[in-house]
Amino acid sequence: MEQISGGTANSLFWLGRYMQRVYTILHFFEKFRDQIIESPEDYKEFCVKLGVQEDKYASASDFMARILYDKDDGNSLFAALKCAFNNAIMVRDLTKSDIFSYVQLAVDKIEECAAKNADINDLQGVADSAMAFWGAVDERIFNRETRDMIKAGWFLEDLDLHVRFDYPFWRLKGMLNRLEFRVTNNPHLFDVGKFLELKEALAEPGINRDNVLYLISVLFRL
Repeated sequence: MEQISGGTANSLFWLGRYMQRVYTILHFFEKFRDQIIESPEDYKEFCVKLGVQEDKYASASDFMARILYDKDDGNSLFAALKCAFNNAIMVRDLTKSDIFSYVQLAVDKIEECAAKNADINDLQGVADSAMAFWGAVDERIFNRETRDMIKAGWFLEDLDLHVRFDYPFWRLKGMLNRLEFRVTNNPHLFDVGKFLELKEALAEPGINRDNVLYLISVLFRL
């Protein structure tokens, strides 16, 4: 099978990664929002876990509004969806039209919510579109490498965020196992040596969080 080009692989990978970032962070927000309501200063804890400087936000309410809808904040869901959309355009010839349409639906919904600064509950349509996107990737993309690259972005982002939010060791191992298949199938796109280091770093509980996040960040070659 002819290998996809580096630029195309990069767009597929980041399409998957940004779509999963949006879905996962929405899920985390739903759990974290009540904590922020009870103790507003706890938004800083969320920032720390995301690797965001908390002093860029004036308050908990400023954080919630901007992390959802600020198109100029590179950490926002709005910005992530726009990046997913831009990458989806670059690989539209490799993906089916309904796959692209789910990205478009998610962008349309978040723009609608941003216009009225809607509550996070109104973003359920964004999460639904992300889930439909992943279903379409499984059902509609038949080229193995195309599908692998989108899913590599998905699994890598999932692992990164769940490490940041201190999820149980067994959950992280499961995510690593899903990622391994994509890495070993595409050694020209991933640093297999770094992946072996990552496996060793996640071999047992009590992980070095900073080291694991570093290895995740350098795994993809492009």
